[in-house]
Amino acid sequence: MKTRLLTYGLTLGLSMLAACGQAENPSTSEAGSLAGATDPEMQIYYVMDEQAQMPVFAIRGPVDWTVESRVQWNLDNNVVPVTLGAALTDPQETRRLQFFSELTCYWLTGDAALNNPGQWNMGMLNVAPMEPKAALAEAVTQIYQADVPGLQITGVREVPGLPAALGHAGPNTTGVGLRAVFPWEGQRMEEEIYAVYVINSATLRGEAGVTTQTTWGLTSVHGFITQEGQMDASRSMFTYMVRSGTPNPAWVELHVNVRQQLDAQFQQNLIDNRRAREAIMAQSRALAAENEAFRANIMQRHRAAMDDTAHESFIAGIHGGGSSSGSGMSSHDQYVDSIHDRETFNDPSTVTGTSQHGYADHHWSDGWGNYLHTDNPNVDPNIGSTIQWEELQRVD
Repeated sequence: MKTRLLTYGLTLGLSMLAACGQAENPSTSEAGSLAGATDPEMQIYYVMDEQAQMPVFAIRGPVDWTVESRVQWNLDNNVVPVTLGAALTDPQETRRLQFFSELTCYWLTGDAALNNPGQWNMGMLNVAPMEPKAALAEAVTQIYQADVPGLQITGVREVPGLPAALGHAGPNTTGVGLRAVFPWEGQRMEEEIYAVYVINSATLRGEAGVTTQTTWGLTSVHGFITQEGQMDASRSMFTYMVRSGTPNPAWVELHVNVRQQLDAQFQQNLIDNRRAREAIMAQSRALAAENEAFRANIMQRHRAAMDDTAHESFIAGIHGGGSSSGSGMSSHDQYVDSIHDRETFNDPSTVTGTSQHGYADHHWSDGWGNYLHTDNPNVDPNIGSTIQWEELQRVD
């Protein structure tokens, strides 16, 4: 039967290959051998890695079955750099053995936890841990068989002996199995899918605090499909095929070498990023020191401007124009008087409301008959003064 073959970016580890050639799947009740006279003739099939141009593993199956496989490398995923799926189907398309990619998930908790639920990162799916049976059911309906219309799960159970049979015995592993039915071209098909649920946690301590990463998922995922009512008759053949799988040592070595190189590059990137952060922090501290020195200089200049003696000297210099005559008039006042060069300004401090002054750009009054004349637009006699000065405006 033609179903979608692994269009999702799932994960592959050596555990799937390690399951090949292990003891018989304990989900079955029959021996995994084919010794009867009616047993089908077998031949060897290869699951090929076209990019590496070598087989990933070989498996025995009935003559004239069709093998489909997909092996895809993605070196941006340093944790899971390759994905794999394979299936063998009989000519009538009523029996099918499937190998699914293992599903690796992770979840962060603690001080620096940052999760993006449902997103893939380094080949892992970011999702909170589920209990084993729920994890398999969710993976089947949402990932492995998501495109099978009318799929109905009829049962999910734990399979205690499965981890040991597939080489995954340990305190953090649980065997799980699932049964389902679905319609296909006017027939009802039944399916069994088995997997080993794995979960582990690691605590990280760093600059941001304490963070725990829980890594969990499904490995050695495989399934059988037959017409409804034919599963018991075909299960012995399926388990024999699973046990016959033999990994290619050259491909296994390639996978290990690639993982080691990617891990080394990832660690070097962490070191480079840490050094870059330290350099940025050092630069920030230097800029902060420069900024503090600049502020101190500004405050010193401001305090100097607020000094009364300095301000009075500045005002006297403006009024004096730099020199005085014997009459006490500045050279500027003498010049203005000599040519009668004056303008009229609004001046609230006078009886007439106006006053006349020579052609300077700016004229200031303290409201008590004292004036300041200057061409410098930056001069503001209010700075540091206890007297309020007002700039006069010309009468239009």
